[in-house]
Amino acid sequence: MRYDQAIDSLLETNLACKPGERLAIVTDTAPFTTSDSLIPARVALAERIAEMAGERSVDTLVATYPGGQESGAEPPINVFQAVYPTGFTEYLEETNLRAPLLDKSVTPGDLAKLEKYVSAASDAIDVLLVLSGSSISHTNFRRLLTRTGVARAATMPGVELEMFAGVMTANWQLVERRSQAAAEALTTAESAVVHSAGGRVLRFSLAGRDGIADTGIINSAGQFGNLPGGEGFIAPIEGTAEGQLSVGPPDEPGKWWFQFERGNLVSVHGDPPFAQTLDEVFAAHPLARNLAELGVGTNEKAKPCDSVLEAEKILGTIHLAVGDNAGFGGNVSVPYHQDFIVYQPTLVLHSSSGEQRLVDAGNLTVD
Repeated sequence: MRYDQAIDSLLETNLACKPGERLAIVTDTAPFTTSDSLIPARVALAERIAEMAGERSVDTLVATYPGGQESGAEPPINVFQAVYPTGFTEYLEETNLRAPLLDKSVTPGDLAKLEKYVSAASDAIDVLLVLSGSSISHTNFRRLLTRTGVARAATMPGVELEMFAGVMTANWQLVERRSQAAAEALTTAESAVVHSAGGRVLRFSLAGRDGIADTGIINSAGQFGNLPGGEGFIAPIEGTAEGQLSVGPPDEPGKWWFQFERGNLVSVHGDPPFAQTLDEVFAAHPLARNLAELGVGTNEKAKPCDSVLEAEKILGTIHLAVGDNAGFGGNVSVPYHQDFIVYQPTLVLHSSSGEQRLVDAGNLTVD
């Protein structure tokens, strides 16, 4: 099959699945933008990956839930029941923690109780792979598995079938090296300045925050990353973002733009197609205005496309997100996280040792 080489690489290189391990594949019913008769939907892709994992003697389960969720929302309880250790959902009912866990209002103390339960289980999974239309990367569902060191996890929000013929065939050793270099630069930086199309400039603090390398290679317990991999990213300091940012399409990078004040997205300009969705999200979740993430793309096989999952990895681009950042060093927990790509940017990092142009007019300066 056309996609088998990339699936084999996914299991061997990206996830490092070993005989005897337990792999959980979570997928939703949201359709592909384009598909073929052999793999017409995400469920079929999950089943093919499970079949090939079984050939490696990897014990695999597939859990499915309806598509259409907002990114950052928890999956339904049936997914927890399928993936989590025996008795976990019953424990949620006994402790009255089901609703707080699903709506993200669970307290740190109660979250610690749940972590203790998961850590003590003898039938936990080893690997989580999520193939979904919307993102569950920044959820308690994922965090409880990785923060406890029980499992390693890879999420593919917005995954399209063509990724297994393109971006998932990247040189993962090069992607790993670039991503680690970008993450190290972000960790060292105390502040960042983004220059984008139309002369728009956005400034914010990074002081004390650690950059994270999303290398596409997820091979140790507790590790988490997106696939296709290929970025270094960080959570900016809340309340510090000031200025303007162009987030237009690659052929018109200055067409749409954002205004940030005191760390929050306060207005959207240029009438982008996602403006109404943002208005609705912000009305329901005011904290989702938070500038949540700065990421730097490092994957040479990533191309401009409708999938943010792939587009945010394009070598020489950056992306910024609004919403939740509690899963990677930030302080905002909200059921929404959405990335926006910045084409042809210049990213200048400032630290006590001086200035570094990590991205210069669309060119990554480290390798």
